[in-house]
Amino acid sequence: MSFQKHLLEALGPRRIIAVLGGLYVVLAVGRGFVRFTRDVPPGNILVVTLLIAFPGFGLIYGSYWLSHTDIGSKFYSDIARWCLIGFGAMAIILLLYHLQPEGGISTPATSPPILTALSTVAGFGVGIHDAQAKTRTDQLEQRNRELEETQVELEETVDELEDANERLERYREYTDHVLDAIDDIFYVLDDAGSLRRWNESLCEVTGYSEAEISSMTAVDFFDDDEHPLIAETIADGFETGSIQLEAELLTKEGEPIPYEFVASTVENPDNESVLAGIGRDITERKEWERELENRVKQQEVVAEIGQLALERDDLDEVMAEAAQQVAAALHNEYCMVLDFDSSREELQLRQGVGWDDEGTVDVSISTDETDSQAAYTLANDHPVVVENFETETRFSGSELLTSHDIRSGISTLIGTTDDPWGLIAAYDTNPQTFTEEDVTFVQSVATILADAIERNQYQNDLEQLVADLEESNERLEQFAYAASHDLQEPLRMVSSYLQLIERRYGDELDEDGEEFLEFAVDGADRMRSMIDGLLQYSRVETQGSEFEPVDLENVLDDVREDLRMKIEESDAKITAESLPRVTGDEEQLRQVFQNLLSNAIKYSGEGPPKVHISAGRNGTDWTVSVSDNGIGIDPKDQDRIFEVFEGLHAADDYTGTGIGLAVCERIIERHGGEIWVESEPGEGSTFSVTLPAVTDRFEEYAVE
Repeated sequence: MSFQKHLLEALGPRRIIAVLGGLYVVLAVGRGFVRFTRDVPPGNILVVTLLIAFPGFGLIYGSYWLSHTDIGSKFYSDIARWCLIGFGAMAIILLLYHLQPEGGISTPATSPPILTALSTVAGFGVGIHDAQAKTRTDQLEQRNRELEETQVELEETVDELEDANERLERYREYTDHVLDAIDDIFYVLDDAGSLRRWNESLCEVTGYSEAEISSMTAVDFFDDDEHPLIAETIADGFETGSIQLEAELLTKEGEPIPYEFVASTVENPDNESVLAGIGRDITERKEWERELENRVKQQEVVAEIGQLALERDDLDEVMAEAAQQVAAALHNEYCMVLDFDSSREELQLRQGVGWDDEGTVDVSISTDETDSQAAYTLANDHPVVVENFETETRFSGSELLTSHDIRSGISTLIGTTDDPWGLIAAYDTNPQTFTEEDVTFVQSVATILADAIERNQYQNDLEQLVADLEESNERLEQFAYAASHDLQEPLRMVSSYLQLIERRYGDELDEDGEEFLEFAVDGADRMRSMIDGLLQYSRVETQGSEFEPVDLENVLDDVREDLRMKIEESDAKITAESLPRVTGDEEQLRQVFQNLLSNAIKYSGEGPPKVHISAGRNGTDWTVSVSDNGIGIDPKDQDRIFEVFEGLHAADDYTGTGIGLAVCERIIERHGGEIWVESEPGEGSTFSVTLPAVTDRFEEYAVE
C-alpha cells in the first residue's frame, strides 16, 4: 500500500491510468508486429492485437474522461488503485496457475496480456463505481455539513435578530424619551394631515390627551380661518419636500400661542412618505420683534419730529404732531403737551391727542397741587412713570386724568427744572409697563420740543433784532441822506459868497487874504465832495440795481475810459488777465474798480504807476485782485482804511474824502463777498475782492 501510495503521489492517478493504457497499446502493436514477421495468420494477429489494444485505449480515454465527470478529484487515486489491483490480481492468478504441477499457460505471450488488460479495465470500472459512490457519499456529507453550518448560522442570525429587535426596542424607547424630553413639539404627519407620531410636548402645550390627539388631524389645532392655509402647506410639503410656517397654535381652551413649524419629508419603515418636523414656541421672539419694531418706530418718530421742528416755524404744528406720534408709538390713547405759566403757577394744555373737544379748551392744571403727577414731574429732572394709578402712592391723578379713567402714563419735563417750559405726557386707560426705551423715547421727544422752543424763541429774538437793525439802518440812511441833502444848500451859499467876494474884492485883498480865501474855497469843495461821498455811501443798499450777469472785461474797459486823462497824465501802465463774468450790480462794480484803480494811480509814489488786475476761481466765487507798485500800507492801518473818512495821509499830500474804500467795502458786502488788502510800506498793495460766479441757472434765466 505504501508503494502504491508513493507511486500514485509521484505520477498522479490519471497519469498512471493513461500509462497503463499506453503500455497495453504499445504491447499490442509490438506483439502484432513480431507475430506478423513470423508468418502468423493476420486474422489471429488482429484479434489478439485488438483484445490487448482495445482495453489500453479504453484506459487512455478513461483517464481523459474522468475530468469531465462529477467524480471528486480526490477519488481519482481510488480508481487508479483499483486498476492496479485488477492488474495485480490477474497477474497473481496467472502466476499461480502457471506454477501448478498439472497446469501451465500454453500461450504465455497471448493470454497474460489479454487477461491483465481486461482485468485492469475491470478494475477501472470497479474504481469508477467506487469513486462515484464515495463522491455521492462525500457530497451528501458535504451537504449535511453545509446544512449544519446553515442551521448554526440561522440560529446565530435568529439570535442576532432577537438582539437587534431588543436593541431597536430600547432605541425606540430611548428616542421616545429624548423626543419627550425636548420642549419643542415633535410630530409626524401623513399626506392626509393625520398625526402618526408625536411627543409629550404636544399634549402639555395643547392640553389634549394622547387619546384625543390620536383622533385629530393637524388642522384641528388651528383656528378655522387657518385651516385652508394649514392644509395647503402640508400638501406643498409633500410636493416640495419641506415646509416652514408661522401660525398660532390653539390650546384646548382656545388660547392662541405663536409657533413656528418646520418639517421635511422622509420615508417610514413601510416605505410611505411622511412629514417629520418640530414646532417651536416663538412667543419670546415675537415679543422681541414687536419690541424691536417699537424701537425702530420710536426712532423714526424722533427723526420725523426733529426734521419737522427744523422745517416748521409753527410750534403748535410741531407739538400737535409730536403728541400724535408719541401716542401712536406708545400705543396710548392720550397724549398732551402742557405749557407752564410761571406767573400763574399752572400748566395749560397746549396740544393734545384723544381728549374731547371741550377738554382741550382752557384746560389747566395748578402746580400748587403738589400731590399731582404734573407738579411732581415739574419738580423732577427725570421722567415719571405710572404703571397703575390705583396702586400709585407718590401722587394722585389730576381731575383731567381721573375724568378720563386714566390708569397708566409717562410724563417728562420740557426744558430744565431751573427754566421749565412745560411737560409732555402720554396716558392710557389700561395698566401698562413702560420700558427703558419708552422712557428714553419720550425724553428724546421732549428734548426736540425744548430745542424747537429755544430755537423759535431765538428766531423771534433774532427777527426782532434784525427788524430793529433794519429800522435803525433805515433811519440812519434817511438821516444821512437828509443831512447830506440839507447841507448842500448852505454849502452852495458859502461857495457862492466866496466866489462873489473873490470877484468883487479880489483886487483889494492882500496876499494873506487871497490865501485865506483860497483855503475857504478849497474847504468848501472838500466839504461838497465829502457830502457827495456820504450820500453815495448811504445809498449803496437802497439805490442799487438788481443783480445780473456782469462781464468784468467790459467794466474794466469803461473804467479805463473814465480814467483816461488821469492814466495819460500819470503815464500809468495798466495790465489785466482774462476777467470772468460775475453776478452783481454792474454800476456799483464799476464804482469799485474805479475807486481801486484811481487809488492805485494816486498812491503810486514817485515812479509811473503800474497796475495789474488778475482773477482766480474759488468754488462758487471769483477772487479779483488789483495790484500796484505804490507806497504801500502799514499792516496796522490796513483795517482802518475801510472806515468812513479815515484817510491815512494829510490833505496837502493826497486829495480825497477818505470814503472811497468804505463805499467799496459796503458794495462788496452787498454782493455777499469780502474785500481786503495785502501790503507792506514801499512794496505796493494788492486789493482783493470776492464776487459770486454766474451759475447755470442764472445763465438760463438771463437768456430767457
